[in-house]
Amino acid sequence: MAPSIAPSDNVVLSSTEKDASLADRNTFATRVAGKGADPEKKALFASVTKRIDYTPKIGTELHGIKLAELTDQQAEELAAFIAERGVVFFRDQEGLDRKEHVKLGQRWGPLHVHPLVPHDQESPELIVLDSRLSPPGSYNTNNSWHSDVSFEPYPSSFSILKFEEIPEAGGDTIWSNGYQLYDNLSQPLKTLLEGLTATHTSDRFREFQAKTGRKAFGKLNDSVHPVVRTNPITGWKSVFTNSVFTREINGLSPTESKWILEYLNDLTSKRLDYQVRFSWKKDSVAIWDNRSTFHTGVPDFQPYFRKGVRVTVSGEAPYYDAENSGTQAEAFKKTADAIIAKQEKEAAEKSNVDPALQLA
Repeated sequence: MAPSIAPSDNVVLSSTEKDASLADRNTFATRVAGKGADPEKKALFASVTKRIDYTPKIGTELHGIKLAELTDQQAEELAAFIAERGVVFFRDQEGLDRKEHVKLGQRWGPLHVHPLVPHDQESPELIVLDSRLSPPGSYNTNNSWHSDVSFEPYPSSFSILKFEEIPEAGGDTIWSNGYQLYDNLSQPLKTLLEGLTATHTSDRFREFQAKTGRKAFGKLNDSVHPVVRTNPITGWKSVFTNSVFTREINGLSPTESKWILEYLNDLTSKRLDYQVRFSWKKDSVAIWDNRSTFHTGVPDFQPYFRKGVRVTVSGEAPYYDAENSGTQAEAFKKTADAIIAKQEKEAAEKSNVDPALQLA
C-alpha cells in the first residue's frame, strides 16, 4: 500500500504499482439483501425505542438500534426498510468502529473499492472523506447531486456513512427521492424515459486526475444503465440519472439529451418536497439506497473541517421490469388509506360510547 498522508492517519491518497489494480477486483452482489425480509420487520422494530419520520416519503431516524450488534434477521429487515424509506439515520453509534463498519456493509454484499477517492490503509473498501485532503470548493450544489458510483457496471446498492469529526456548524447532507421524481412526471414523459438508457461516466475523476496527477486504484469505468430502473426490494420505479456521472441519454440528439437531463436534475435539486436534510453529530450514521435516491453535501462549513468514512455496497446491474414494477405513490396511497380508515373507525367507535360512560 502507499504510505499514509498527513493530516489524516492511515489514509492512502494515490496508488502505487502494488495497489494500482485494487478497484479492478470490484464485483456484484449475488443476492438482493432485504428482499426476503419480514414485511412487518418485527425483529428490527423490537429493538427500536423511537422512530422519527423526517418526511412522509423519505428519511427516518431510528433510536435504540446499535448497528454493530444487529442480528442477521435485523440486518435483513433494515436493508428492506432503507429501500422503502430511501435513507435511514442513526445517532450515537460509537460502537461502529472502522472494522465493524466494514463488517456491516459486507452483510449486504461485496464492498466497492473506489478507483480514486482516498481510502483507509488497512481496509481499501473504506473511503475517507476528509475535507483537509479535499477541501470543499465554490461549486454549485445543484450540479453535485449523485448516486454513488453509478459509472460502475454494478453500481452501489447501499452506502453507509459515519462522521468521526464534524465542523462547528454546517456540513449537512441532503437526499432527494428518485421514486417521487418518477411518480410526479407526466405520463408521456414517463413513457419516453422508460424506453431509454443513459451513459454514466468517470469523466469527473479523469478531469481530477489531469489536474492533480493522482494515480487511480483501478480502471475508471463507463457504463450504460436504464433511465428508469426498478428497485429489486420494493419493486418501485425510480429515475436513475444524476448530474455528476450521467453524460448523455442514448438515442437522443445532444440537445434533447441535455434538455431532459437538466430538467431531471432541476427537479432533484429544487423540489423541496422530494428532499430530506440531515445535520450530523459525532458518531451519527446515515445509510441510504443508491438505486432510488440522490444526495449532495452542503459545502458551507469552512473554515472548519470534517472527516467521515464510508463503505459502498456493490449491487446488481440496474434493470427495468416493465411488467412487474410498481410505484411508491401506489404503495403510499394504500398505506395512507389504511391509516385513515383506522382513524375513522376509532373515531366512530368513540362517538358511539354511552355518554354516561364518557362522564364516568
